[in-house]
Amino acid sequence: MTGFLSILTVAATLATAIVETKPAIEKEVEPPAHQVIAIYFHRTQRCPTCKRIGALAEEAIRRGFPKEIKTRVVEYRLVDFQDKKNTKLVKQYGINTPTLVLSNVFDGEVVRATSMPTIWQLVGKPEEFQAYVQDGVTKYLKQTRKAAESKE
Repeated sequence: MTGFLSILTVAATLATAIVETKPAIEKEVEPPAHQVIAIYFHRTQRCPTCKRIGALAEEAIRRGFPKEIKTRVVEYRLVDFQDKKNTKLVKQYGINTPTLVLSNVFDGEVVRATSMPTIWQLVGKPEEFQAYVQDGVTKYLKQTRKAAESKE
């Protein structure tokens, strides 16, 4: 009986130690004051070209802005514009066809958004596609709120 109690005590101690050493769940990080969000709006049923555009856009963002992604200064999102749960966002951007949009966001407010229509011509030219997307993101990252709000 003493052996059983010893084993039970050790097991309880180990269980407590395991629970205590689990890492705490990280709290959601607040978005930074200035963000650039690239959103690829796609249909529910995507053709090979649309899938390729989504992959190329994600790769351009991932490769060009790894530090900014970690701090959420730059984000990439895929949004099905035909899914009813995205209706508000689709209306906000006026989307009715697959489109890559760059949003310049200050303090949680979209101050300027730009459609990137040339992606369709560059889908077969990955390096040019990447440069086009990265240049757009870089331009927005350099803008102040005042510049983004101007009609230039």
